Amino acid sequence: MKREPPPIAMPGRIVHVVGRVTDEVFSFLGPALQALARNGHAQAVVMLDEQRYRHHVARLHESAGLLMTPSRRNPFKQWEVMHQACCSALGGARLHAVHLHGVLPALVGAQAVRAMQIDVPVFFSPHGSRLMGTLGSLGTLVHALLSTTRRAAIVNVPQESNAFEDWQSSELVESPVGEVFFAVARKEARHPLVVTGGRSQGVRSAERVSQLAVLLSGEDLHISFNWIGTVDEISRLRLNAANVGVLDVTGDAECAYRLAAGWVYLAPGATRGFPLFLVEAMAAGLPCVALDCVQHREVIRDGETGYLCATGREMIERIATLIDDPALRLRLGKAGRAAAKARFDETLFGAKLLAAYALP
Repeated sequence: MKREPPPIAMPGRIVHVVGRVTDEVFSFLGPALQALARNGHAQAVVMLDEQRYRHHVARLHESAGLLMTPSRRNPFKQWEVMHQACCSALGGARLHAVHLHGVLPALVGAQAVRAMQIDVPVFFSPHGSRLMGTLGSLGTLVHALLSTTRRAAIVNVPQESNAFEDWQSSELVESPVGEVFFAVARKEARHPLVVTGGRSQGVRSAERVSQLAVLLSGEDLHISFNWIGTVDEISRLRLNAANVGVLDVTGDAECAYRLAAGWVYLAPGATRGFPLFLVEAMAAGLPCVALDCVQHREVIRDGETGYLCATGREMIERIATLIDDPALRLRLGKAGRAAAKARFDETLFGAKLLAAYALP
């Protein structure tokens, strides 16, 4: 009698402890849940339920179990409730690993891991948190809390790797770009159009864009500006005063469509973490002009896949050159799109993430 081979045991669950699902966190977490679900891995997410980030919740993969804790004014009560939710999530079915996203969620999640006496790998991703740089003691505390666990780091920007040189391991898994950006057909607007913006840009970036828009409008180039993405009300007023159109977008498809109409993409300021919007513009085939900073140097090869500029005047000169030279726009746009595809493809992201988690 032929014996059937024993069934292959699937790995246990991955539990993500997130806190607020900000744009920076979602750019990694959303694709991560998709990649794990595609490969049949069970997962749960412990997160804060905050109104301004609730639009991301609907975009999280439906197979992931969500434990949403209500937002509280009292921070101590907030994280006490979060700790209880973490313990509840960790006490379920068999675990494969725990992934802590951000410094404060890591403090709470690490305490829960210790309280539950769980012996599984614990991964930590700072996601460009200000607290890693401005409050070094918190980073030290995270390190201490995880010192008794099998800890590892998963970072999505190369410069963060240096903070984890003494950890057991540190993996670079950069946030991916949705296929819709690579697939969108370029269709430049009838008149010169510079597009800019982002999902989490601050007042300073909006102020720079307003200044550049005013300066370029005085160069007799007849250049229009569109800001794609959300802004606060003060920034909206400032942009409108500089005749910059503000286009709120609700998803990747609309964002890609809006980008595709631009002649040039402008990234006038640095981001704390992964420069996702710049990479999406490259994937959409736009020639990009960006501030010369560490985040953008990791993405753009100056003169080959875009331009890096040290000053506003240099940005104006590069934009003017691109407006006057359609062949140059086409060459830089194609080179940027190819570079983004080779590095930020969703399939590549999934493979790297599964390898970091030691999953089949």
